[in-house]
Amino acid sequence: MIKNIKQIFNSEEIYNIYSACMFNPTFEKFKTKALTFKNNINIEIYGYFVGKEIIGVIATEESEKQVEIIGIAVDAKNQNYGIGTKLINYIRDNTNKQIFAETDNDAIGFYKKYGFNITEQTVSKNGDTFTRYLCHLKN
Repeated sequence: MIKNIKQIFNSEEIYNIYSACMFNPTFEKFKTKALTFKNNINIEIYGYFVGKEIIGVIATEESEKQVEIIGIAVDAKNQNYGIGTKLINYIRDNTNKQIFAETDNDAIGFYKKYGFNITEQTVSKNGDTFTRYLCHLKN
């Protein structure tokens, strides 16, 4: 079952899942992010539950024309069972807007598997240059 978990997003249980999609995660960084998410009316966070246990999380930010997946993660012991598919399908089934995500190389295969078009871009930040990928879901 998928439910909105925005009000409980700052728990350690959710951090243990969601930290997989954070850069250099710490619980303090996660709590700061959770507060930012909670205060942003355009952000929604959904959890995939088995019984009372959350095993997958997806966070989205909606604008006038699109929905951005700003984080998606599934508990390590529950990966490769279609939970990520169910989370993406839930977002796809509940919007008529373009869906996209920005990611690094680690998640390209995941997004390709679900039919996203991938565009590579080079980004410079603080003197460092790195590659990011824009993933747009085919309509």
